[in-house]
Amino acid sequence: MTDKMEGQPAASCIIEGSAFDVEARLLREIEWRPPREWWEILPSRRDALLPQFNSKTAASRIPTEIWDKILGYLRDEPETLGIAEEVCRGWYPTSHRLKSRRILNSYYSKEGVRLYARYIKTIPRPRRSEIQVNLVGSAAEEGKQRSRTGNKRRSLAHVGTFAAMFAGGQLPRLSRLTIKDGEWTPGAMPQSVFLHLSSFHSITRLTLADITLPSITVLLRLVCAFDRLEKLGTSYLRLLDRRVPPAGRRWAPSPTLKKLAFCDLNWPDKLYPYFKLETSSGSEIVLFLLNALSCSDLNQLLHHVGKALRVVSIDPLKSLLGVNPHSIQPLRVPDVDLSRNVGLRELNIGIHGDIPAALLERAVTYDVIQRMIISTYPTVLEQIIIEVSLNPSASIMSHVLLALRRAVCPPDNPLTPEKYTSMKLVVLRFRKADETSKRQMEADWDRLAPIWFPSFYSRGIIK
Repeated sequence: MTDKMEGQPAASCIIEGSAFDVEARLLREIEWRPPREWWEILPSRRDALLPQFNSKTAASRIPTEIWDKILGYLRDEPETLGIAEEVCRGWYPTSHRLKSRRILNSYYSKEGVRLYARYIKTIPRPRRSEIQVNLVGSAAEEGKQRSRTGNKRRSLAHVGTFAAMFAGGQLPRLSRLTIKDGEWTPGAMPQSVFLHLSSFHSITRLTLADITLPSITVLLRLVCAFDRLEKLGTSYLRLLDRRVPPAGRRWAPSPTLKKLAFCDLNWPDKLYPYFKLETSSGSEIVLFLLNALSCSDLNQLLHHVGKALRVVSIDPLKSLLGVNPHSIQPLRVPDVDLSRNVGLRELNIGIHGDIPAALLERAVTYDVIQRMIISTYPTVLEQIIIEVSLNPSASIMSHVLLALRRAVCPPDNPLTPEKYTSMKLVVLRFRKADETSKRQMEADWDRLAPIWFPSFYSRGIIK
């Protein structure tokens, strides 16, 4: 059969009738389907595909607005929308927009990963623009045991599914991978997962947040799987087996892995510091991880970090939580010795938590801040930020200012030449202050800052 248009063959799926008959038939074909949730399995129906019309057929005379309505009924069928993108240039914006609504960067189960894989297959590889994927633990279907924290165990078994289904450059622009909130169970994770992950050559940043791993060996195999990794981030990492692998074991991390950020490696002091390191090679990162995971306290860790440390964020007063404020015993606040960290550039000190108000009103409480700043390398340090978020008062601000002054401008020798020649910013931040305390702190600041920090104040770097 031929179309009424001169010399143009009709589309194979059009039998007879006008353009509006085609529209009515397609609408009837689509509208009968019951609505489905987005996570349900998508059926493979060849008869549900839109007809592939040529540019000069009866379908071309249907207004674009009507086709937009028709495509809207396919919002839960990314495979069909992917074909629609290839059929007609005018359908591409609507089809792509409807598909993009289904994109979630976080996946919680094997089923979610499979649905994501089906969606990705509808996009030609050069057009796949995803740069970040988050794999989040989900409650196990069987044997819902409880962890030491009382929460249900959250499985990361779909990490293996993701690695297998997207191996070989299926996501050519993927540069960031996050694995978080779950437990890496050896029995549920295939041994081939590391081989599959080694084919993700585009990943440059790996983040491991609040997960439990079987051993240090699994951690290092995971890190070394990515041959172009540049940055590694870990936080609240737990290891069931903390024994160090045999010394003869050789690791081959990415040669471009030179940056590491981590928080809380389950140390007994519970200060939860946040560190950023910069090294000259991935081998140094691996060596540091081997040493850090076997450390017993914070100062031992700082010793291993050495000159690679660039940023420290810490709450040195956290050890005072629960302390009796009326005790006559001297305060026991562990010192943080930064004297070996000659590359440290940023020091962030936080005062948070339910510390008894009586302790915060005592000047001796803040001596640990003074000692910490004094231990830094003055000609390298560039930034100091002190943040208080405990309903601060004017007296607390005065104590913090005094501790800072004693550290950077010794009052017993005010004519000492400026030591902090590289300093670029000093910030004192007080949150949650009421209006009365705020006005009093502003008045005290205007009065004390020019006198106590003349060099910083004249340079405009203290705020």
